[in-house]
Amino acid sequence: MNRSVAIQWAALDSHFERHAGMVGRFRGSGGDAVIGMWLSQTNEEGEPLSQFERSALIERYSELFGIWPQ
Repeated sequence: MNRSVAIQWAALDSHFERHAGMVGRFRGSGGDAVIGMWLSQTNEEGEPLSQFERSALIERYSELFGIWPQ
């Protein structure tokens, strides 16, 4: 494998590892907490959601309610 492809794979690995961590972080959040974070667009600490947090929250919302948040 050439160096360029190896670097790209490493970047993808890092991206998905970070995303999996976010999903795990929200795994314990119940429905009310997830809805509250989605409506306020803030995380559990009241800070604006990062793109990674937003994506993970969408996954958790879908897991809980079977639909994508609106």
